[in-house]
Amino acid sequence: MSDIPQNTFGPPPATAGHLPPYVAPFRSPKGLATALTALFGLTVGVDLLGAVFDANVWRLMDKTLSGGSATDAELTRADDLQLVGGVLQLTLLLATAAVFIIWFHQVRRNADFFAPDSCEMKSGWAIGAWFVPIGNMWLPYKVAGEVWNASTDGAAEARRPYRTPVNVWWALFMASTVVGRFASSAYDRAEGVEDLKQAAGMMLFSDVLDAVAAVFALLFVRKLTRMQLDKAAARQAQFPPMAGPWS
Repeated sequence: MSDIPQNTFGPPPATAGHLPPYVAPFRSPKGLATALTALFGLTVGVDLLGAVFDANVWRLMDKTLSGGSATDAELTRADDLQLVGGVLQLTLLLATAAVFIIWFHQVRRNADFFAPDSCEMKSGWAIGAWFVPIGNMWLPYKVAGEVWNASTDGAAEARRPYRTPVNVWWALFMASTVVGRFASSAYDRAEGVEDLKQAAGMMLFSDVLDAVAAVFALLFVRKLTRMQLDKAAARQAQFPPMAGPWS
């Protein structure tokens, strides 16, 4: 189905002389999804580059433990590469998180347009849920599930919505977050060559896992965006835009 021509349009007109409750107009999340496609793509590339840098450190430590020796130049270069990789990853993380939260809030507001009062978590939680200590381990997932349900097509609404993309995205996101924290902590605590080798191995696994999580986050974003665009197009065909305060 083609994209809806307008960026926004309002709810269906009132019937039988009754004004409908106010619902924020639909706003296409396509532009934000496009930006996230680029950011997640860059994240995958930088994560894999970071994994290469981690593998280099692991190789140098393994070489040392095997009786060889790493030159000062090799060790300095390995440290510098890891620093560059870390800065790139942090920069992309902050940029991607900012755009993702904006997109997440937009699709949550659109959920009210499709199915008013169907979500227990109000639209503000699409932002606030990420900043609640401990609660951010499941509250964003709850918001995502409610948005997904509200954005399904008519046929899916008659049965239990298919939510595998939501579940896989969240499981990988949480796994990469936990593993990343353990890996960073192990690297900070490392004192000897053996500790550095183990920490580098954990960092390598963490970066690869983060790349996989970014791929599935991208799939989740694109799928939910397409669902909302398709459902909005169907709604618009049924109730064409009208002039007035709703338009």
